[in-house]
Amino acid sequence: MGVSNIAFSGGEPLERRDLPVLVAHAASCNTEHIETVNGALVSHHAAPNLYLLSNGRLVDSAILEMCKIHGVQLSMSLPGLETFERHTGFDGADGVLRAFAKAKSIGLKTVANITVTKLNLYELENVIAVALLSGAEQILLNRFLPGGRGLRFAQLLTLSGTDITQMLDTAETALQTAGRFGSLGTEMPRCFVDPSRYQRLQVSTRCSAAIQFFVIGPSGFIRVCNHSPVNLNHIDDISGLKKNGYWSRFVQKQYLPVKCNDCQQRRECDGGCREAAHVVGGSPDAPDVLLATCWD
Repeated sequence: MGVSNIAFSGGEPLERRDLPVLVAHAASCNTEHIETVNGALVSHHAAPNLYLLSNGRLVDSAILEMCKIHGVQLSMSLPGLETFERHTGFDGADGVLRAFAKAKSIGLKTVANITVTKLNLYELENVIAVALLSGAEQILLNRFLPGGRGLRFAQLLTLSGTDITQMLDTAETALQTAGRFGSLGTEMPRCFVDPSRYQRLQVSTRCSAAIQFFVIGPSGFIRVCNHSPVNLNHIDDISGLKKNGYWSRFVQKQYLPVKCNDCQQRRECDGGCREAAHVVGGSPDAPDVLLATCWD
């Protein structure tokens, strides 16, 4: 159907003992890749690009070798150094760092996923530096967004506007120093941040849910993105998504908050994370968590 990228995520995907079987099957499949080369669209058929997003706890030599054999890009979570145990419930930062080092030793490129909270913001520069020094090739930064069990700790973990500015500036400085690149995984409101300020950290203000990617949950139901609380069609009825009103709402970007209607930057912004706003505000057209307090 045109999907050329498959990411195994969770929860923790390595809790499935048959994950290597699933990865091997995905690597044996064939799909069309369309790229722009010298201004022209070029098509070729090959295996899909594969990604594995893990907390790193179960990553061992066998998993690293599997990723290398099948060309899987491995991302591992590092939500702090001193604060790692407070965020996750176990003292595992050193284990994740060792996994980055082992991956580098066998020529496997990895990404460090860093979710920034009010608890670990103070050590963000060190977290980025240590991740890169240990072997991570790139950084994927995310601001904490309430959802699931995280709703119970939203007040403790959610960053303020000042905190987010500090997060972005700290990451940019650390990446400049290291000569590396990183990206912000969740879109930001354009009225809050100017992406052109950052050369090493890629910051997006557009939502790609239901357009460039979608999620299939463990039960087989499709969601517009990983933040979405709404189950849509089952994978067996994926063709029916075209008639699903909620899906169409995201495809057509009919979800901006009313206060965004007259914004001069509307054409380059989707109002921040729409599904995080849904979780907290009760609707996809609720204000982004970041802007809700500002507007109030």
